[in-house]
Amino acid sequence: MATLKNLSALMILLVVPVAFLPKATFAKVGNPDCGKGIRSDCGSGLFQFIFLADTFTPTNECCHELLKAGKNCHNQFVELSISSHKPIKGTKSDVYRRSNETWNNCVAALSPVSPPKPAH
Repeated sequence: MATLKNLSALMILLVVPVAFLPKATFAKVGNPDCGKGIRSDCGSGLFQFIFLADTFTPTNECCHELLKAGKNCHNQFVELSISSHKPIKGTKSDVYRRSNETWNNCVAALSPVSPPKPAH
């Protein structure tokens, strides 16, 4: 009976923190206003890709929200999440790589394409 109680307590300790992972948003970084414009589904998807290596391709709308929040806000979110010892997949280097990949992909997706120069 005691083993069952211990197992139940352990399951609660393991399941409850994981249940809160998708709630991570950019609005909870050092500057609480910097990520206000990022919808929770976008913030959750970015978090899951950057930290858990889940497959997530941000939409142009999500990229727009991320770029509007700014690189500094994005970096604060990553640093805060790493320092809070949230579970990550891979190493810190993997997280930074995925973070930069996400930022660069969004910049590329929303950058205006210059028309080709006319031939003279």
